[in-house]
Amino acid sequence: MEKSKLGISVCLLGMIVFLTGYLGITALALVAGYILLREENETLRRYAVYSIVMYIVFALISLCLGALGTVIDIINFRDWMYGSGFYSVLNSILSTINSIVSLAEKAAFGLFALCALFGKPVKFGAVDKVIEKHM
Repeated sequence: MEKSKLGISVCLLGMIVFLTGYLGITALALVAGYILLREENETLRRYAVYSIVMYIVFALISLCLGALGTVIDIINFRDWMYGSGFYSVLNSILSTINSIVSLAEKAAFGLFALCALFGKPVKFGAVDKVIEKHM
């Protein structure tokens, strides 16, 4: 089993970078930054970039859903003044979609953390294209 410069296995450090992606941007930036600056293992570097790209994708999806929710709330307030309840249904649908995206984020980071721990290649179509373009 190949070791990282920290003295732990490359697979374990790969798992850690995916789990820090789930924890938040600060932890991810610290761990991925260390990997990209200090580690020479290409698989480990790929895991770090993959985790960053996944975090950005899920952040953009959440941002878009949040903006859409704000627009619905603005329209809902206007219609509340004139007596319409259609937008409460839209708000419920948007809330459900938000929950599904949050669950998908947790599942993706968890699944990829397990793949990294067992040394399996991490592959996800659209994200792979971005990584291949920039690595």
